[in-house]
Amino acid sequence: MNSLSGYSSALSSFDSLLPNLSGLLSSGLLLGSSAGSSSTSASSSSAADPIQVQLSTLGQLMSILNTFESSLQQIYSPTNQLNGITASSSNPAVASVSTASGALSANYQLTISQLAQAQSATSSFTLPDSGSTSVGTGSLTITTGSYAYTSSTSASSFTANDTPVTISITNGTLSGIASAINGAGAGVVANVIQNSSGAYQLQISGAKTGASNNFRISVSDNDGNNTDQSGLSRLAFDQTLAIGSGQNLTQSQSAQNASYTINGVSGSNASNFGISLGYGASANLLATGSSNIAVNVDFNLLNSNAQSLASAFNTAQSGINGLLNNQTIASNDPIAAMVPQLLNQEAQSSFSNGSSLLSSLSQIGLNYQSPSQYGLGGSLTVNVSSLQAAYNGDSSGAVNLLYTAAQALNSLSNSYTTYGNGTLINQTNALLKQQRTNQLASNQPIIPNTFPYNLQNLLSYPSSNSALSAQQISGLAMYALVYSLGAPYSLDAMLVGQGLGISASGAFSATA
Repeated sequence: MNSLSGYSSALSSFDSLLPNLSGLLSSGLLLGSSAGSSSTSASSSSAADPIQVQLSTLGQLMSILNTFESSLQQIYSPTNQLNGITASSSNPAVASVSTASGALSANYQLTISQLAQAQSATSSFTLPDSGSTSVGTGSLTITTGSYAYTSSTSASSFTANDTPVTISITNGTLSGIASAINGAGAGVVANVIQNSSGAYQLQISGAKTGASNNFRISVSDNDGNNTDQSGLSRLAFDQTLAIGSGQNLTQSQSAQNASYTINGVSGSNASNFGISLGYGASANLLATGSSNIAVNVDFNLLNSNAQSLASAFNTAQSGINGLLNNQTIASNDPIAAMVPQLLNQEAQSSFSNGSSLLSSLSQIGLNYQSPSQYGLGGSLTVNVSSLQAAYNGDSSGAVNLLYTAAQALNSLSNSYTTYGNGTLINQTNALLKQQRTNQLASNQPIIPNTFPYNLQNLLSYPSSNSALSAQQISGLAMYALVYSLGAPYSLDAMLVGQGLGISASGAFSATA
């Protein structure tokens, strides 16, 4: 155990003195003129450390590429693409139109001959009220599926689509039955309707439209007869059975698909919504009739995105060129030297663009300019007239090419910056590991009986340090005390009588 005794009370608070010591060491006030020169030399050496220099280069390159990627991602973002598309229907009462990102400019002539509809069946009997008179009690088993029809109301078989759902009916009023059905999630919807004479009926409809979305209702009637025209069995509905003997509801609407043509080609769908017209465009069918659907890509947005792509590319290449032109940091870094050349190549590449003949940026007015010096990054310029001509000839192709090029450039840049497997990330981690290894190797323990140079210098040339304040002297003394724990026997001759507040009588002592 270490013990210290006999030192001034001004040194009794380690926490308060340590900052003073730190300040002295960092400022160089503990050093004489020769030591100050040594400090400056050490600082310069540290600044010139090749690993630290390379880490700085990689950090700057990472920042440039991250900014580049952010700009590119804005260009091909779904929101950006969607905002650049306009769509209209010449007859909005017949069909509405919606678009998604990537929609292509086109015109569609849509003719609707039949809307999709759900099967509906209504009770043949009526009641004077919906909430007090009971139809009957028991249970209903509802199954959704499709009939093999032999006529509009008769079928030879029924094929289930889903598992049958059995519903207990204890409140046999029309309202009670409708509530029980709707709460069971059986694939049908029940409604109590009031007819023209003021009487009430129960109507049951399929939850989905389409020719294959029919339903069957079988009854377990508490009166013992499940198919007759009395009690709960009046709600039985099975079109493979005879009307009035198991097919007791009356079909009021058959299930059917929507039928239409798009540019003369026939189509059919179980739903009226989301009918695909072409890539990225769909229609909702609202009524029979015809409508011309027009989808267009906005040239102003295309031009803006082209300018943004060129600006992002040029900014990135300019930043990298600045690194490469600084011969002290990047000229010998293989990664920094490779990135601009790969970006140059990508900007001049041919891109896959579906059936469009537009495959290179130069075809849409984004022209590549070679750098003034080999190995540096080039630039892009935008020729608006060429861009307009490409848009007029193939607007969808022009837009898609721009998005594709932005995505390709982003992918290239991202291969360097992705956390976990990016080239820059991996090299940075390797350099940091090497730096830590070097630091551990260089931080050797101080050799016993050898006092640090800065304190040695102070004690040897006290006159050169006469300007030290009392606070600085206290910090220096604290430095000496801490050091004494490691080499107590080397202090006596050096500290006694040097004006550090330690008496020559041996009042200071340190034992290990």
